[in-house]
Amino acid sequence: MRRSGWLSLAFGVLTGTLVIVLLAVTVTAPSNAARTDCVRLVTSSSTEKGDLIHELAERYNTAGRTFDGGRCANVEAYKKTSGATLDLIAGGWNDIDERQPEPQVWLPSSSLWLDLLRQRGKGDLVETGSKTSLATSPMVIAMPKPMAEAMGWPEKNIGWRDVLEVNQSGGWASKGADKAQWGNFTLGKDNPRRSTSGLAATIATYFAATGGDYGKIDTAEAVKFVRGVEASVAYYSDDSVAFLRTLYDEDKKKPTPYISAMAMQEQMVYLYNHGAPTGDPKQLEDRPADLRRPLVAVHPAEGTMLIDHPFLTTAKATPEQRAAAKDFSAFLLESAQQDRFRELGFRDPKGQGNDKLAKDVYADRTGEPRRIEVPTGNQIQKMLDGWEYTQRRGRILLVLDLSGSMSEPFDKNRKDKPYSERRIDLLKPAIVEQLKLLHPEDEVGLWTFSSGPPEEKIPIGKVKDVRDPMIDLVGKLTPTGDTALYRSVVDANAKMREGFDPNLINAVVFLTDGKDTEGEYTEEQVLKAVDAERLDNSVRIFTMAYGAQADSRFLDEIAQKSKARSYRAVDPQGVDKMFVNVFSNF
Repeated sequence: MRRSGWLSLAFGVLTGTLVIVLLAVTVTAPSNAARTDCVRLVTSSSTEKGDLIHELAERYNTAGRTFDGGRCANVEAYKKTSGATLDLIAGGWNDIDERQPEPQVWLPSSSLWLDLLRQRGKGDLVETGSKTSLATSPMVIAMPKPMAEAMGWPEKNIGWRDVLEVNQSGGWASKGADKAQWGNFTLGKDNPRRSTSGLAATIATYFAATGGDYGKIDTAEAVKFVRGVEASVAYYSDDSVAFLRTLYDEDKKKPTPYISAMAMQEQMVYLYNHGAPTGDPKQLEDRPADLRRPLVAVHPAEGTMLIDHPFLTTAKATPEQRAAAKDFSAFLLESAQQDRFRELGFRDPKGQGNDKLAKDVYADRTGEPRRIEVPTGNQIQKMLDGWEYTQRRGRILLVLDLSGSMSEPFDKNRKDKPYSERRIDLLKPAIVEQLKLLHPEDEVGLWTFSSGPPEEKIPIGKVKDVRDPMIDLVGKLTPTGDTALYRSVVDANAKMREGFDPNLINAVVFLTDGKDTEGEYTEEQVLKAVDAERLDNSVRIFTMAYGAQADSRFLDEIAQKSKARSYRAVDPQGVDKMFVNVFSNF
């Protein structure tokens, strides 16, 4: 039986023991801030609404609410991508994460993640029962307005087949000689294993490829279609905010958009057009921002999915925390809080928007989106497995700091492990693990640097050919010398440009624990060398600041200038996570 995916992204039937929580009468009392006996309730929200949930949690904590005859709760709100939280919940939250304690309430973007949790045989880690949706937002193809118009919008309903056509017809030049300056069609897409927008876009692409017949997911025709769309991806982020922040910053600086389109929620388009590209409610402007190229929320012609933002309680929650969660859920569904969701561009829990939302994302010109069928959990898993072979492959140069400081303890002031262990020794297993996870058809090479010019340890080659010798070599790395950071960035970027392959994601992954000590280049010279005008003809430089002494400020600037992302590991437990996040871009 086929089911509509519009009212919810949930699929399958919730199974298991039904947990019944008695509704308590809520009364108003003074703020709970001074009370010490309140129930601690930790929430983990998806990133696009994380700041909003934090704001509403503060509102809840100061509202003086009580339940169960006078009990109170203090809500602590954290944010993390839905896929990353899924991994932590499935792993029993055994991963050490000092920035986020284990939650009793999970607020992912979509119920899809709950079903993927069941696919892993871990569905009992979340309480079953009726599922509450806090808000909704359809997945859209967000495009700079001039580019949408070049593809025929709003007279024409643009879809994934149009993306494929432009990508395979010579890029934007196929839309007119005056559009040739835009280069190839470049798509910003999140990693579907970590992000709801990426997952929903992958499902929508397969829907377009199969005409809605998910039984044809693995046919040659469907694989060819999906691979053709994926070929336009600039790189796979773990959070679409990274694309939006850069696009917003450059709106008035550069005459050409650095990216052609992004797969994301309609709500993020609204925030972008209202001056809040990072999703921070404090940045929101009442009127649309003065943008040269506002974003258009294109509802794919083939159909789209509604992201349903469920409120889920974990099985580890105590009875008191379940009661607190029930009260917090009821609070979020009250009109005052629901109005705040609407103010930030969300639709209501039933999928209804309003005229202001439609107007400000330019959806008033094309009407409501077509509702697509929701695949089963098995079909979703098959799509994710297939994505491993249809995704755009990477050409990656790993550049590692091998200066003398890498032989020092991670933290000289601590004697306990792992802080007392050498930095290089903590790094090696993380590198090896990520090398094992790269796809055999990806390409990877290894450089190291200390004093003088960087040294090529292993030339770039197919992972299946160089992985084993690279793993052996990593185990033998010995730190020595100073830190020629600036020269190594410039040389690595130049090397990757020499062999630039437009069919691959060309990227440098650059790690250092220090600051430049050679002085051969200035900061301005480095930034000029790595400046990326467009994503289809330049090299991404993903930077990793390893430890407290790393020059994280300048590494951030390098990543931003090359249209990539920067990452940090400020404690030993963050090393593995840093590498996982970096390599999820490929």
